[in-house]
Amino acid sequence: MESVSEGLLQLPYRILEEEQKSGGGSSPSEGNPTDAVIFVGISLVLGIACRHLLRGTRVPYTVALLIIGIALGSLEYGTSHQLGKIGDGIRLWASIDPELLLAVFLPALLFESSFAMEVHQIKRCLVQMILLAGPGVMISTFFLGAALKLTFPYDWSWKTSLLLGGLLSATDPVAVVALLKELGASKKLNTIIEGESLMNDGTAIVVYQLFYQMVLGKSFGWGAIIKFLAQVSLGAVGMGLAFGIASVLWLGFIFNDTVIEIALTLAVSYIAFFTAQEGADVSGVLTVMTLGMFYAAVARTAFKGESQQSLHYFWEMVAYIANTLIFILR
Repeated sequence: MESVSEGLLQLPYRILEEEQKSGGGSSPSEGNPTDAVIFVGISLVLGIACRHLLRGTRVPYTVALLIIGIALGSLEYGTSHQLGKIGDGIRLWASIDPELLLAVFLPALLFESSFAMEVHQIKRCLVQMILLAGPGVMISTFFLGAALKLTFPYDWSWKTSLLLGGLLSATDPVAVVALLKELGASKKLNTIIEGESLMNDGTAIVVYQLFYQMVLGKSFGWGAIIKFLAQVSLGAVGMGLAFGIASVLWLGFIFNDTVIEIALTLAVSYIAFFTAQEGADVSGVLTVMTLGMFYAAVARTAFKGESQQSLHYFWEMVAYIANTLIFILR
C-alpha cells in the first residue's frame, strides 16, 4: 500500500492526466481543487436527505447512496460534462488513487466498528466469529480457488488460483457493518456477522500474503505455513494490544480535556494501522480491530462523564461521513 504522502504527491499528476483525457482544450477553471470540496459538501447533503427520507422504511441508506453515486457518475460521463462544477468534482475524485481513499477511510471505519461492539456480546459470540473468520475463510479460499482452477481456461497454477480465491473469500466489512445497522438486525446476529466480517478481512489479507509469496517463488512446508500464519495474525493482535495499552496509559495523565482524549483515539487508530501494515508487515485490519475491541473492553472506564458520550458521538459522526462518501464514490 502506498503511503498517504505518496498519494498526495501523485494527485496533481493524476488530475492533469484526467484533464488531458477529457479534452485538453478545457477552461482554466476546470479541475479546480475546490470543486472536490464542493462535491464532498453536496454528497453530505444528499446523505442527510437520504437518511431523513428513508427513516422508518426498509430501504437501506447505503444502497440509496450507491444508486445516487451511480446516477451522478452516469450523468457526468454520459452527457459530455454537463454537470458543471459538480462534474469537475466527480472527475477529481475519480482520478484519486484508490489506495489513498483506502488509507484515509479504512482505519477510522474499522476502529469505530470494533469500538462500538458490546463486550458481553463479543464474549458470547467469539467462538462463532473465530470459526467463520478462520476455518471458514480457509474453506472458502480452497473451494473458490478450485473452482477458478477447474473452470477458467487460463492454465493458472494452483498457487495463483488460491491467491485469487483468498482475495474473493473476504466479505466487505464496510458494506456489511453499514447495512446491518440500517436494517436493524438483532444484537447477537449483528455482533457475529460484524465481528466475522472484520476478522475475515484480516484473515484473507494474511492468506493473500502467503499465496502471493508462493506465486513469487518462495516455497513453504506445512510447518512454515502454520508459523507464517501465526506470526502475521498473532503479531497483529499483539501490536493492537500494545498500542491500546500505551494509549490508555497516556490517557491516565490527561484530566478533563475531552478534545485531546478524542484526538488521541483518532491518532492511535491510524498510527497502529500503518505501523502494522507498512512497518511490521502484519495485518493492519486485525491490528485496528484488536485496538478497537481493547478500547471497548478496557478503555471505556478511562473516559469519564461527558468525555465518554462525546467519544461515542464523535466516532458515530466519523463513520457516518465516511460511509456517505464511500458509497457515493463507489
